[in-house]
Amino acid sequence: MKDLKIHYDCDPGQDDAIALLFALGAGVDVKSISIVGGNVDVNKCTRNALQILEFVGRSDIPIYKGAPQPLKRLSQPLPLVFGECGMAGANLPEPTIAEQSLTAEAFLSTIDIPKTIVATGPLTNIALAIQRNDVFAKHVKNIFIMGGCPYPENIHGHMGNIQVKGSEGWAEYNFAVDPEAANIVFSSDIKNIFLIPLNVTRTILYGYAVDKALRDCGTKAAILAADILSTVGEEDHIDYASEKTDQSDPVRAMHDVIAMAYLTNPEIFETERLPIRVEIGEPPLAAGQTLIDNKNFDNGSVTVIKDLNREKFLELLVIYMRQLL
Repeated sequence: MKDLKIHYDCDPGQDDAIALLFALGAGVDVKSISIVGGNVDVNKCTRNALQILEFVGRSDIPIYKGAPQPLKRLSQPLPLVFGECGMAGANLPEPTIAEQSLTAEAFLSTIDIPKTIVATGPLTNIALAIQRNDVFAKHVKNIFIMGGCPYPENIHGHMGNIQVKGSEGWAEYNFAVDPEAANIVFSSDIKNIFLIPLNVTRTILYGYAVDKALRDCGTKAAILAADILSTVGEEDHIDYASEKTDQSDPVRAMHDVIAMAYLTNPEIFETERLPIRVEIGEPPLAAGQTLIDNKNFDNGSVTVIKDLNREKFLELLVIYMRQLL
């Protein structure tokens, strides 16, 4: 898949790390990576990305540290999900290189990037690039976004995985962290927006069977992926309690890797076109909530994932992890 050239914007974070490993195993040509604060602060996220690349021998991929906080709001790190460093369960080497001196915003604004972006964290870096350079949105042909929740998710029936402070409403984490950034991206001139929402990513759960399949691969990358995914944070233990076969079953969603899988293998997905907008109001409105504009339902401009072949996805996860060392 060397013809698939991408820029990856992320906030590693365990699930971002799995998405990156998946892409590299699939042979995606990851030209550059930008880091945004999200799951943990931007410095920890940057270090995690450097360590992952060091582990797989891909320190040639440049990393650009980006926005430390949302456009207008406070950060919302998730130590009870991902650990204090964001990469609980991972035994990673010290990086031998550092991030680039140019910031993510400045780098993206040069538009010296592929026309395809995969974004699996808050959309702050992308929004800043859109604001900084009028040409940026027109340069980007495709953006694959893990975020949002236009329909109730299947575990609890909420419209997201985080209850918005001061509101009774729910939103998906990436959009809730920086709703203004998400709104800028969805209102931009980017030609093709592909949304991989929480209501789909929560239907693919890690657990005993997937853990065994990865460990049976025997490659260092597959075992690393299993070590990361099987280290389940306190909040996920509670969140997915109803899905466990027993208390030690490491059940959790894998989220970001689903977005990467849609990039590499769109044939295993079902999609629909929807008119999507993001709520940016103050409480009692739920900022970050993904809304379907019913007045323009027949003029949907966003390709939204509806479903996927779960068995085929898990098969691909094992295959691509086997391709790495």
